[in-house]
Parts: sequence; structure tokens; C-alpha cells
Amino acid sequence: MVTQEKMAKILGITRTTVARALNGSENIRPETKEKVIALAKEMGYIKNYLGSSLALRSKKVVYAFVAKSRSQRYTDEINRGLKAAQKELKEYNFKIEIIETDINNPWEQLETLEKVLKTKDLDGVIITPLDEKRVLEVIAPYMDKVKVVSIGKKITDSIFYVEANYYRAGEISGGIMENILGENEKLLVIDGGDDNLSSKLYLDGFFTRVNTKNKNIIGPIYIENLSDNLEKISDYLTDDVKGFYCNRYPAEVIDYIQKEDRKLKIVTNGFNNKIKEFIKDEIITATVIEEIFEQGYIAGKHIFDLIYKSLQEKPHNYVVKIRIVFKENIDNF
Repeated sequence: MVTQEKMAKILGITRTTVARALNGSENIRPETKEKVIALAKEMGYIKNYLGSSLALRSKKVVYAFVAKSRSQRYTDEINRGLKAAQKELKEYNFKIEIIETDINNPWEQLETLEKVLKTKDLDGVIITPLDEKRVLEVIAPYMDKVKVVSIGKKITDSIFYVEANYYRAGEISGGIMENILGENEKLLVIDGGDDNLSSKLYLDGFFTRVNTKNKNIIGPIYIENLSDNLEKISDYLTDDVKGFYCNRYPAEVIDYIQKEDRKLKIVTNGFNNKIKEFIKDEIITATVIEEIFEQGYIAGKHIFDLIYKSLQEKPHNYVVKIRIVFKENIDNF
């Protein structure tokens, strides 16, 4: 009998990689997928689903509450990961309904979550919890029948979560800044506030790292409603400032700084088309980002296992990869 394990051994890859290739996953290199499919045809492999009875069961519906960020790329990539997981598992009548709510409005998320739990027939919830404590209060009465996975933030020890280590990403940015900033060169750090998800952790990680060596730091300077008050940055952007970091709205902030006609050493966190252009033009040295697609994909696959396979494993977390983007590897992103 041809099994995925045998195919994996022949190709020198993991069984999970073989399974992803056979299920049409986007989270795999095209050349690897082609090799797996070619070998499957050659060996006469036939997919063995979880069981014929499983595929015929009634539809299982999961509602995914995605934080709609100012960075459209974040929202789009989470959604793409969720949809990729759903596509792989379509044979099992498994569906993910995506609901986006404003990242700056935790109450909107809570109200929408409560409404769905009360009015919809659902089997699972995937959520980026903007207020972990209140989210737990809302979902707790339903957890006997509804499976839950969180993205980005931990709700409680009993709930599996996909972790993006934002603090570590901030630390890495700080390490890069240490290496490009000259001894005793002045660094300006702007605090754009807490986005209920990543920005505070970015700042904490960055500042903790740079503050161990560089004592010539201005900040962190908190600017309320930063995106509407960019001009306030100029109050601190003195002629002797050589390095710059901001934990929120980096594309808009750096775009504004360019009007000051200043050559600064800049490292950031986050990614979009504007930041990509800044890196290409050597305005930004590097950005440190999390694998966003992977967050949605892993969340979708894990909640499927919770629902269909009745996993009894001890709840834990999955930490997504962190990437450093320089001009030299920008075309990979």
C-alpha cells in the first residue's frame, strides 16, 4: 500500500509536506509540490481521507474574527491563510466565515462576537483578541460545544493560540539599529501608541535592546493620534539625530520625514508596498516582520483538527517565523 510516509521517505521530506502538496496547499514551494504530485501519480497513490463517513458529515462552520488593520497587508494575509486552509479541507464540508472588525475598536469585536455566538449555528471560533479578558468572558459559556483558536495573543492556557512574537521582532529591529548606528549617535524613538496587538510589544522589544548599549536616546516620545499629528515629530527631529524608529504607522511616518530632507538610519517593523519601496530606495535599512499568512493558515488547520479529530492534546502555542527584510532579499517579499 502506498502511503504518505513512504512517499516522504523517498523524497527526503516530511509527511506533513507530502500531505500539504496533495491537498493543494499554497504554503509549500511549487517545485516541491510538483515532485510530490509526480511521485503520487507514478506510485498510484490514492488519497485516504479521514474516513468516508467524515466527508459526508454535515457542514462544520467556523467564524474567524480578523482585526482590520491600518496595514491592509496584515488583514489580507491573515485572510489568505484562512482561505488556504479552507481550500485544502473543502472535501470535509469545512467552511470558514471571515468577519473583519476595526483593530482600534475592541468593543465592536466583542459585540460582533457575542451576536454571532448567540444567533449562529457554529462549531468553532478563530479570533485575534483585542481585549483578551473580555473575549474570554464572552466565549466561556460556549466553550463546551464551540472550539476556539486565537491568533496573535493568548486568551488563556486552555486555548491553543498562534503566536507572533512581536516583542522578539522588536528586539531584532533594535539589534539591527545597534549595528548601523555609530557610537553615541543620537537615536529618536517615537511611540505611536498601542494598537491592541503588536505596536506596544514592538516598542518594548526594540527599546529594551537598544537601551542596553546606546544611552544617547530621545524617547520613547509618545504622540497621541500620531497619524493625524505627524508634524509633531519635527519638534524632536533635531539636526543631531542620526537614527529613527517608530512602532506604528511606519510608512506614513517615514513618508513625512522625507519632506524634512533628512538622511537618517531607519529600521522598522511591518511591511507594505510603501515600506518595500523605501527599502529599495535605501531610505529604510531593514524591516522585521512576522509570517502573517502562516498565522491564518495554522489557525485554520488546527481548529479543523479540534473539530474533526477531537484532539485531546494539551493546549499549546505555535510560534510563526520572523523574517528580516533587506534590500538584498526584498524581491522575495
